[in-house]
Amino acid sequence: MRIIIRIFAIRTTTPPICTLASCTTCILPSNDGEDALEILRREHIHVMVTDYKMPRRDGISLCQETRRISPYTYRLLLSGQVDYAALREAWHAGDVHRFVAKPWDNTLLTIDIEEGVRQQKLLGYVHQFQQALTAHSAAFLTDSNWIIRLASPELCNALSLKEEDLQGLNLFSPACSDAGVTLEAEVTRQIESGATWLGHFTLLDNERQQQPSSMAISPLGREYRLCVCDLAASATSKRPQPVQTADDTEPQSTLKAATLHIRFSAADIENMTTSARLFSDLKALCSKGQDLYHMPQPNEFLVAARDSEAVLELQQFAAEMENNGDLPTGEMTRREAPEGADYEAWLREQLGLNNSRPSDQSSDEQTVLPVFGLHGEILGVESQQLGQYGEEEWRNWLTAVVTTWQSHFSGPLRVILDAHSASVEHIQAFLAALEYGRTLHPIDASLIMSEEQLLSEQEEDILLHGELVHQDVTRMIRHFGRSFLNARQILSLPIGGITLAPEFLTRMQEPRNAVQGGRLLQKLHDEGMVIYAGHIQHSELLATSHKARIDWLSGTVLSPEVSVSELHWFSPDATLG
Repeated sequence: MRIIIRIFAIRTTTPPICTLASCTTCILPSNDGEDALEILRREHIHVMVTDYKMPRRDGISLCQETRRISPYTYRLLLSGQVDYAALREAWHAGDVHRFVAKPWDNTLLTIDIEEGVRQQKLLGYVHQFQQALTAHSAAFLTDSNWIIRLASPELCNALSLKEEDLQGLNLFSPACSDAGVTLEAEVTRQIESGATWLGHFTLLDNERQQQPSSMAISPLGREYRLCVCDLAASATSKRPQPVQTADDTEPQSTLKAATLHIRFSAADIENMTTSARLFSDLKALCSKGQDLYHMPQPNEFLVAARDSEAVLELQQFAAEMENNGDLPTGEMTRREAPEGADYEAWLREQLGLNNSRPSDQSSDEQTVLPVFGLHGEILGVESQQLGQYGEEEWRNWLTAVVTTWQSHFSGPLRVILDAHSASVEHIQAFLAALEYGRTLHPIDASLIMSEEQLLSEQEEDILLHGELVHQDVTRMIRHFGRSFLNARQILSLPIGGITLAPEFLTRMQEPRNAVQGGRLLQKLHDEGMVIYAGHIQHSELLATSHKARIDWLSGTVLSPEVSVSELHWFSPDATLG
């Protein structure tokens, strides 16, 4: 692993940098930005740590040029004097991956560099795959949620789209393809089992015209997928379309959608290879407008028809399957979509997939995330609805929570809201409801805010902070350990606490980070800062948070979101039945 640093500026960080786990770490120093570029031109550098103020070239300019000549180098900028507006612009543009403010904390800087090493590996993998692909391949990279992250020029040219038009789209969304849910379940099943999926996939070009493709999709670890297309070959393999003449008098079905659930005996499906072969045989029987899916069980399949013609041909499919002597005998169950039903939501239900569309909740279904103290006692609740609720909805929510809290708990109600992506209008809607809620019961309110919100000099943000002070609402900075600000700068802000970045506790599990990280958190404690660790997903992180004496804790290992009425589970007088 090779790291280039501006040794003139950060000489005192050499010891903690050298504690990186890899014994092959090589640190290459440079005296200024131009010297660093010379190193980058002749060496493969994994991580670059650069100062902002240097002779001949500043740090942001160096990161921009590094991105051009060595795009797979992770770029970390370190400085005590920087134009934050220019820095944020460089960060949003992707020129700077990470910024660390002086004076830095050795533990956090070490975590940042190690994180850079891990992320650079991903950049390196992408580079290797790009090298492995032939020059004429149309290909793109998605994450585990099928969001497109990279697209090759060949693919962009074939679809007459720019790469930025594709980035951020879901592969199965109607904006990108006509597949949608029709292939999502099967492709996801195969990829998550570690296999490569190969089949037909229809993409949409810039004019929303279908571009059939033969596509191979392969997993890149657990987080990414590589998709390689053969658009030219697929054009000759399109299924011929039936031509309807004026003499066609067959009555049209009024049904909009239907499915045929096929269940074979588990004894006939010996393994996944047999199941895959059976899937291919069934697929050959499907007509246009019919889609075939694997169910979660390898011996079960689902044929879905979403238009009138395809629904009529389900009967023909069943007959051909029964008469096919090469297929085992299967039990078939037909289901029809209710009138006016949302097709994709209904089909997801048939497939046993979670419906990703938000459902309407009545006022009787208010939910909260319980927040606990160090000793397991409930301290309050967090809501994820800031940005979704108006003043009336917040009044209803607060009334429901206060009513339950008064019945089962003593003391004030603590309410925590993550406001980092909420507009000023949504925050003000909550504040108006909070004033009403405090007439019912004492409420301690805390807003989790980004550093951009806390440092903003926009007039509406300044007025908002004045209102937060007036209403005695505690402000907390989001994701300490990932933000641009160091501990000393955070202590200078008018805030009452911090939330930890998810990776902070993970890194504290390593012995060499535990002591220094604990001292840093203790320093914040001593200055009166409340420390909140949310999103705790497993018991190891919970144990680490106890050792670090974190004040507030939440996450699925403690409790998932519950309805307001279920809060009584955590009351002192609750009993297990």
